[in-house]
Amino acid sequence: MSSTYPGFRVKFSRNVVSWVGELQPSAISETYTVKIDFRLRARPKVWVLSPVLKRRDPKEKIRHTFSDGSICLHLHEEWAPEMFIAERIVPWLALWLLHYEVWHATGKWLGGGHEPTARK
Repeated sequence: MSSTYPGFRVKFSRNVVSWVGELQPSAISETYTVKIDFRLRARPKVWVLSPVLKRRDPKEKIRHTFSDGSICLHLHEEWAPEMFIAERIVPWLALWLLHYEVWHATGKWLGGGHEPTARK
């Protein structure tokens, strides 16, 4: 991660590696502070720390997010633990942020995918 995204700070705690850094999905986009947590044998969890993501309408949830506020970047089968977070998760997050900005401006999610569902 540090060679691809040198501005990301790393923190180790028990069985979690966390990175916090800034992403700007396009030249005219906001700059977002993001956090990525990774536990062995689990998919990475990703949050946007700032600026706070906003709903388009108080009754409408932010597209492709989980109930804990983390971001849904991929289908379950698209991630494997042997993948590099810097090569997959960070680019997917930058693309998600771009789609979030378009959705916020137009009301249309152009990023495809499926809304996450709660596990039973």
